[in-house]
Amino acid sequence: MKASIFVLIDALGWEWIKEHPFLKEVAPYRRPLDSVLGFSTAAIPSILTGRFPDEHGRLSLFHRANGHSPFAKLKLICAMPPRMVENRYARFAVKTIARRINHLSGYFQLYGIPLKYLPKLDVCEKRNIYEPGGIPDSTSIFDLLESNGTSYKTYCYHDGPDEQLLASIEADLRAGGAKFYFLYLAELDHFLHLHADDRAAAAQVLEKYSTALARLHKIALETYDAADIHVFGDHGMAPTLATVDIQAALAALPISAADYLCLLDSTMARFWFFSARARELVTKALKEVDGGRWLDTDDLTKLHSYFPDGKYGEQIFLTEAGTVIAPSHMGARAPAGMHGFHPSAPHSRSAFVSSVDYGDSINQITDLFGVMKAHV
Repeated sequence: MKASIFVLIDALGWEWIKEHPFLKEVAPYRRPLDSVLGFSTAAIPSILTGRFPDEHGRLSLFHRANGHSPFAKLKLICAMPPRMVENRYARFAVKTIARRINHLSGYFQLYGIPLKYLPKLDVCEKRNIYEPGGIPDSTSIFDLLESNGTSYKTYCYHDGPDEQLLASIEADLRAGGAKFYFLYLAELDHFLHLHADDRAAAAQVLEKYSTALARLHKIALETYDAADIHVFGDHGMAPTLATVDIQAALAALPISAADYLCLLDSTMARFWFFSARARELVTKALKEVDGGRWLDTDDLTKLHSYFPDGKYGEQIFLTEAGTVIAPSHMGARAPAGMHGFHPSAPHSRSAFVSSVDYGDSINQITDLFGVMKAHV
């Protein structure tokens, strides 16, 4: 029997490995891949389904609720004065209760989103996307594996940290019980957020992953008749070069928070307007902000990220590569590295390395679904 190993390393970007001997002896075939607009919430479903955000329906962690919000039953708590509830204890309680009463098994964090916003919002990842049925209305690789009866194993952050996941897949490869292995490693993303300004440190971390993955491939070859390994990222990571204070620009306008709703992701300011005046003033103010621009309908359509109902924002302001919104609802200060910029930016590109030569047929992260499907 042949083993097929697929490893998704969060934030494994081409700019970080193109001059690094990452897994070269085992997986010598490598190329950059175009990612999609948004964060892992958009990119990973694109990998798992072969579809773009406007098809699988995911762009960012939160969107406007269309009817029911998972936080609706907590609206009285969320509406309490910020001095009473804007603390880590209340926020943890709101997240935990919302997860339990709505049976949410997918990933979501509240980060710094004000609790008063939550009853107006919904989370897109309600189910564990690394299981069959995890991406409703789309067929994921796990749906295909299940329906085909292919023996497979998956490993992700739900099961533990990267070191534990590597130990688990190593043990399973030695046992030889499955044909298809999918491993998601999340900690490179966290490291690069903190240390994207230190290429030497990043190179050491990449070497650690390279050694561990080469070991997995060696074990698979010892256990199975043959084994392939394919390693890829969902997006890259750009070193932070500048920051922009959207909150300050909005605070200077002669309108109130009741006139609009704004979610400040690290690279996107997403707006819903409740008055024409607010729309006009905000649109004009952000046009004058250096370091970003409004995405119009044509931009979003070309990026396969246009949602006619405006669920992810009636208007979206995107910062330039390397420019981070700070403070934002993702954090008060900008980290050393960030992703979520325009997919055409060099540091937005993901990387693909493989023991199999696919030539130039693999160009964007949506193509990875076909690679995996061929091994089901």
